[in-house]
Amino acid sequence: MKVANRLNLFSEYIFSKLEKKITNKVLNFGPGNPDVPPNALYINKYIEFIKDKKAHLYPGFSANEEFSNALINWYQKRFAVELEKSELLPLLGAKDGVSHLPLALLDSKDEVLVPDPGYPAFTDPALMIGGKVVYYDLLEENDFKISIKELGGKVTKKTKFIWVNFPANPTGQIATLSELEEIVTFAKSHNILIVYDNAYSEITFDGFSAPSILQIKGAKEISVEIGSFSKTFSFAGFRMGWIVGNQKIIAALAKVKSQMDSGLSLPLQKLGAYALTHFDNKWHKQMIESYKSRRDKIAKFLKTLGLEFSLPKGALYIWAKIPPSSKNSEDYCMKLLEEKQILLTPGSAFGKNGDRYVRVSICVNIDRLL
Repeated sequence: MKVANRLNLFSEYIFSKLEKKITNKVLNFGPGNPDVPPNALYINKYIEFIKDKKAHLYPGFSANEEFSNALINWYQKRFAVELEKSELLPLLGAKDGVSHLPLALLDSKDEVLVPDPGYPAFTDPALMIGGKVVYYDLLEENDFKISIKELGGKVTKKTKFIWVNFPANPTGQIATLSELEEIVTFAKSHNILIVYDNAYSEITFDGFSAPSILQIKGAKEISVEIGSFSKTFSFAGFRMGWIVGNQKIIAALAKVKSQMDSGLSLPLQKLGAYALTHFDNKWHKQMIESYKSRRDKIAKFLKTLGLEFSLPKGALYIWAKIPPSSKNSEDYCMKLLEEKQILLTPGSAFGKNGDRYVRVSICVNIDRLL
């Protein structure tokens, strides 16, 4: 059997590969799988929505009235950002938007700017369709933040858009409004689009509250932002997300998705609308406290392994530097797995700049560390 040649253009997703190495004995710090149980109130409402007499019907390709209104009101309350119904679209998880946007924005040989280290899904979907990935550096000497000066040397006439992700996967780094304003100004001056992955906006620590890039004046002219119910409400397995912002980009993605799926199910749209309009601050605070407590305890454990790092203010990961004696991140992780039955994600999975680092998930049962 002959399969498509495009399979040679990209690699298997890193967590698909690592999953094959896991046994019950392994202490797995690999995937960022939100493990705090969802609020029981939401689950009970979901059961109610599933039992609705229309729950089994096709949902349609856009947001229903409840979902649209709930997301519009949430953005207004959370970020003071005004949205129109034509400026939003429900997603089958944030990764739905990440993987399908290249189909809407790139032609063959067009270029996209991708962070290194960065979420692997920013890269491979572009490669699948013949796009060219141009990496920009997120380096320790810059505190893993974007260098506008460096970006200037990466843009060409073929550059279509840039992926920006804060709070960041894998580094846990955050961005302030003033830093996002610099990125918007840069993108406008070079006539390129911004896709802002804000999936971890509600997973922040130590008093930091993540902004939306749409808070920047004029950002909506060139930007869209992706959000996730997976992290915010622990709905990871339900596959629920959204994209908001520039109307033309939203319409282009909607056209692509009309050929790829049949929309977010009606019960899940109702659940999303209910969760956004009945945001349980007490439950959310307890979730953040759980992650923070584990972050701090895991940090102490990692120091015993000789790893160096700064505590992240966002996302679900510690980005740690491996000991100088280690050959590279993959070698370090394989030895740790063999000798101690501990699985970390090699930083090289997130780009060449990650070769001396590992990503450590903080959403993991730490009873064995205590």
